[in-house]
Amino acid sequence: MVPAVGLVLPSGADAQAFQVLQTWLEQKSAGAGLEFEIQDPAALNSTPDNLRLAVFAAPDSAAADWAAANPQTRVILMDDATTEPAANLSVVRPAAINQAFVAGYIATLVAPDFRSAALFDQNNPRLNQLQDGFLNGGRYFCGRCAPVYAPIVFFPQTGTLSLSDGFDSWKTAFDTLHQNRIETLFLPHAATLDVQFLDYLAGQNVAVLATQSPPDGYADRWIASIQVDPLPALENLWQDWQSGAAGKAVQPALQLSDINPQRLTEGRQRLVENMISELQGGWIAPLSVP
Repeated sequence: MVPAVGLVLPSGADAQAFQVLQTWLEQKSAGAGLEFEIQDPAALNSTPDNLRLAVFAAPDSAAADWAAANPQTRVILMDDATTEPAANLSVVRPAAINQAFVAGYIATLVAPDFRSAALFDQNNPRLNQLQDGFLNGGRYFCGRCAPVYAPIVFFPQTGTLSLSDGFDSWKTAFDTLHQNRIETLFLPHAATLDVQFLDYLAGQNVAVLATQSPPDGYADRWIASIQVDPLPALENLWQDWQSGAAGKAVQPALQLSDINPQRLTEGRQRLVENMISELQGGWIAPLSVP
């Protein structure tokens, strides 16, 4: 019986991310002479005898128990913040806090007079950590980020909104921040890349940084997109599985795309890339106090 690699689709998995994982695992499996299967979590109650690697495309509360009950199978759990690695269990951690730290650094680096800010989802269970990550990223660049011109407040700034409330509510949340004359704004949630909202921000001469690519027509008001690439982390864990190494926790890679060189110039890009390298190498702790 040919050994198999399974991609498990837990409830709530992102469809686009799942497709990236599927394509990569299909290619790796074919190159290694392995079968590839898409697995329903419920079907794992009767584990296929030939299943040697199971990749859970999203956090699953049952994954750790399942791994413990099936020591012959290596498990990789994607985008999980809390599960601890085990002998046959590896974890790819979420990137959102690292993204927030990088965003705080870039938004403050680019903003005239340090006037950077972010709007986070008020219902996100990790809201406080995301805000701290963004603030620490800005402070990592400039320390005590005090502007020269009024209004005099320390930057970066953060605010919150409800993703379900729509434009009028988002506008109010931004206007509260903009009392301090914001120049750059981080929008980490795809829902807020709404044309009406982006038009309003453009009318306020605010440049945008996000985790998604901009809609057509907004490149001139864009700074860059901070996107996640899980594949280097998966390659690392695939090689561990092939060599029989124990499970571990790893961070996915971050990459800049949609860069506007008029705002994030070549020299600034080098600063950011060096910082990202240190962040992912463990030399920077995004939630530590600068």
